[in-house]
Amino acid sequence: SYAQRRLWFLSRLEGPSSAYNAPVVLRLDSMPDPGVLEAAVRDVVGRHEVLRTVYPARDGEPYQRIVDAPEVRFEVERGVPGGEVEARATEYARTAIDVTAELPLRVRLFGVEGGTAVLVLLVHHIATDGWSV
Repeated sequence: SYAQRRLWFLSRLEGPSSAYNAPVVLRLDSMPDPGVLEAAVRDVVGRHEVLRTVYPARDGEPYQRIVDAPEVRFEVERGVPGGEVEARATEYARTAIDVTAELPLRVRLFGVEGGTAVLVLLVHHIATDGWSV
């Protein structure tokens, strides 16, 4: 789309940046089973092409390449002190996503000391908008 082309161009112009990240942060009352959660994320990605699309260029022109068997970046960090989880989630939300080579989605699950958890879904704006989040 025109909006995706504009975001692709801006990401190439500005270089690696988190400016176009749309993080979703969820506080969970307990630590979910990471394997089950990862399977659910993979299922969602498998159903929605926009989440498994990369945007490389050919002769300077971007194009969409839908990945058939995507490797979803799903990470788990356990034993995070409660006083540090917000800073770590914020730091994670600020990592740049290179849409020319990476899926526009990353996920990190923070297991917090005491049994709660924080889930960060990091989606590049090229794959979402304010209404979708």
